[in-house]
Amino acid sequence: MEADITQIIIQLLMGLAYAIPTLFFIVISIYYLLKMGSQIDGILILIGNVIIFLCIVIGRILFIQFAFYQQWEGNMYSYITTAISIVSVIGSILFAIGIFLLMKKVIKTKSLTL
Repeated sequence: MEADITQIIIQLLMGLAYAIPTLFFIVISIYYLLKMGSQIDGILILIGNVIIFLCIVIGRILFIQFAFYQQWEGNMYSYITTAISIVSVIGSILFAIGIFLLMKKVIKTKSLTL
């Protein structure tokens, strides 16, 4: 099957639409780090989101390679996507820890002002 360029572009745009919230969080975390300095919560949020974003991009590229160019067998694609999913979970955990630390800091600050 010959790859149709419009289908490839549609798949890339769908992947980009899925990645927009992650890009938004990357921008927010960079802004937070610039305003507050290098703090562990901001760094964890940024690293987690960058990992998630890279997993989204790599996963979309691999899907295009598998679906349109049929470069690999199904088993190989399954192993690769499983590995990407594991890395994405690690990024999500880093993001969640960063958000938790940020919320803890905000709650502590709010309780001191009351």
